[in-house]
Amino acid sequence: MHLAAEQSGYMGDDLLDLPLLTRCGFAATVPTAPQALKSRAHYVTRASGGHGAVREVCEFILRAQGALERAIGAHLQ
Repeated sequence: MHLAAEQSGYMGDDLLDLPLLTRCGFAATVPTAPQALKSRAHYVTRASGGHGAVREVCEFILRAQGALERAIGAHLQ
């Protein structure tokens, strides 16, 4: 897609994720992640991994773009 690193997002939960998490434009992690990730992430979910964390991030992004209601509404018709 020829995107620069700062035009991408990344979500990780372990120290191995740190290099990518620090290069991207939007970084997210979960509450149980190591502090090194949490302190560098733009967003730390309330939900834990495997319990809705990815959905929370997706809704956060859609809400920030003003597209959440449109995305949900398309499935309610």
